[in-house]
Amino acid sequence: MTFPELRALIDEQIEAEPRLHGSRRELSGENCVWTLGRESIMISASGSTGVLVELMSGDRLVRSKIFALSPMMVARIVTTAAEHLTAYAFHRTQLPH
Repeated sequence: MTFPELRALIDEQIEAEPRLHGSRRELSGENCVWTLGRESIMISASGSTGVLVELMSGDRLVRSKIFALSPMMVARIVTTAAEHLTAYAFHRTQLPH
């Protein structure tokens, strides 16, 4: 699987994620940036076998992660994106009181 093919699968799942309603995507060549409020993620190729996901808050890089270029990583990448783009608010509300 090529990076553009994998990124298209990631984009489809991010678009379908209800908690990310209102997020927007900007394409720049094969790379893309998803933004929701002040949070954003950039998805790009990392060599020929990886996917680099950079988590940004405002203009500041918070964290970067490299995932294998594999369809099995799509769900993990989408979860990472959803957690960051929602500033982990969705996940904090799910904790028992």
